[in-house]
Amino acid sequence: MQKKIIALAVAGLASTAAFAQSNVTIYGVADVGQAWVKSSDGAKGTNQSTVSRLDSNSSYIGFKGAEALGNGLTAVFQFETTVNADTGGFGGGRDTYAGLAGAFGTVAAGRLTHPLREMGVKVDILPGDAGIGTVNSVTGAINGIKTGADERASNAVAYISPTFGGGFSVTAAYVNGEYRTSGADSVKANAWQIAGKYDNGPLFVGLGYHKTKDSVRTGSADVAPSGGGFFGTDQLTSSSMDARVWRLAAVYTAPFGTRFSALYDDTKVENFPGAGGNDVKRAAWSLGAAHTFGANTVGLQYGRSGKTKVSGGASDLKDKASIWTLGYQYALSKRTMLQARYSYLSNDKEGNFNFYNNPVKNGAATGNDADYTGFMVGMRHTF
Repeated sequence: MQKKIIALAVAGLASTAAFAQSNVTIYGVADVGQAWVKSSDGAKGTNQSTVSRLDSNSSYIGFKGAEALGNGLTAVFQFETTVNADTGGFGGGRDTYAGLAGAFGTVAAGRLTHPLREMGVKVDILPGDAGIGTVNSVTGAINGIKTGADERASNAVAYISPTFGGGFSVTAAYVNGEYRTSGADSVKANAWQIAGKYDNGPLFVGLGYHKTKDSVRTGSADVAPSGGGFFGTDQLTSSSMDARVWRLAAVYTAPFGTRFSALYDDTKVENFPGAGGNDVKRAAWSLGAAHTFGANTVGLQYGRSGKTKVSGGASDLKDKASIWTLGYQYALSKRTMLQARYSYLSNDKEGNFNFYNNPVKNGAATGNDADYTGFMVGMRHTF
């Protein structure tokens, strides 16, 4: 059950006037799991013994509030931060914004979830789309590098329409690159997205488009569109590039309690350094099903990334990847569940995909052609 407190109780957030007009909701998730992971690479003849670790599966805490301004207007805000439940401390990086809402919809500015990310969260059978085994391990990357479609964007301004027609809504967002060079090799480093969805009763359908300009450039500075464009600071290269993503997702819950989900993701990157500076394109997809009976939910999902196709007559990359995940949850209450999962991710000889969340990063067999196995048991509590 969400706890509500008056704004005055949050240090520095409210004045005496706000005391009577607004409140703040504290909410969050505590999700930890005992995991065992390993990797192998038959071609190199290397194998990593099983590693045990405690994972924090996107645990977080947030504060949100609203104030009625009159004339149908409402001021809204949210501060949300990652909590490292396995080691303690806070990591930041989650949705944080201020905005204005009314009959016209909502305008918000700050760090915001990509509209395409919402689709990925919808289709995944794992709670919160968190921890090892999520399908965005392959649908959210190209050549093993995260595209950013399943991330959040800093320095973003977004418009969210009201719901109309029984469940339709539209989201449009612009991401400020906050960087610009001049001359023939001008770099803008910005991005924008637009997405529409239908969400009513047992059916969800979403279609979205994401476009990034000048994702990276020569030099040490990170000029990817802040926090949510293509390729972060660990993926800087010697060239700038434009990229785009089309994504389609659907979820249907049948009358007998089974939830079916599917996603298709088409990504293209111009001037991709991993393919000699040529343009590249890849298609990825996922399917999932989860059935709830009593307090139990059992689900199975599969995701696949096709080979990266290279323009200019160059050879396509042999980097196909796939992931299987079997998940189980047992609800102790409306807010607390126990969960277990098993996942296996396989790479082709030029593939370098890893678990999107909590990747295997200390193994002897990481890199191209490596396969990853993970098993986790844990508890998730929402408040």
